[in-house]
Amino acid sequence: MDLHEVMSSLQQATDLDLLRLSTAIDHLLLSPSRILAVRQHLHLGQEVPFWNLHLNRMHHGRITKFKPEEVLMLTETPAQYWWVPYAAIQLDPNQAPPPPAPKAPSREEFARGDTVSFEGRDLIQRVGTIVRLNQKTATVSCDGTEWRVSFALLRHVIDL
Repeated sequence: MDLHEVMSSLQQATDLDLLRLSTAIDHLLLSPSRILAVRQHLHLGQEVPFWNLHLNRMHHGRITKFKPEEVLMLTETPAQYWWVPYAAIQLDPNQAPPPPAPKAPSREEFARGDTVSFEGRDLIQRVGTIVRLNQKTATVSCDGTEWRVSFALLRHVIDL
C-alpha cells in the first residue's frame, strides 16, 4: 500500500467521511479478537518495538503492565512510561518467545477463604475470596459479585 496515494486521496474527502472512516478504524483496532491476537504473544518484562503516538516515531520499551486496551511501556533512554495501544506494538514472534507456561494450579492448592486473583474474559484483573470449592471451579466473591473460575486461572494473592 502506497501511503502517499492514500493520504492524497484523503485530502479530497469530506470531514464527515473522514470522521466515519476514523470511527471504523477505531472499532477495528479495539476489536477484542485483534487485541487478543497481539496479547497472546506478549508477557511482562518483554522488550518490543512500538509506535509512540505522541512522538510519532518507533521506540523500544519493556512491557510493565497490561490493561484491556493498552500496555504500559517503559523506555530506557530517556526513562519514561507510555500507555500504548496494542495495535502500536510491532510483533516479531521469533524475537522473544513467551516464557514457558507454569504448571496449572489444582484444587488441592486452594481452600475456602483464600484471597485469589484472576483475569476475566474482559481482560480485567479481579481480586476476591474463595467462598466455595467445586470439582473443577472455585466460586470467588469479588465486590459482592460471585464468579465461577477454573482453578487454572486462579493465582494466590499474598497480603504483605
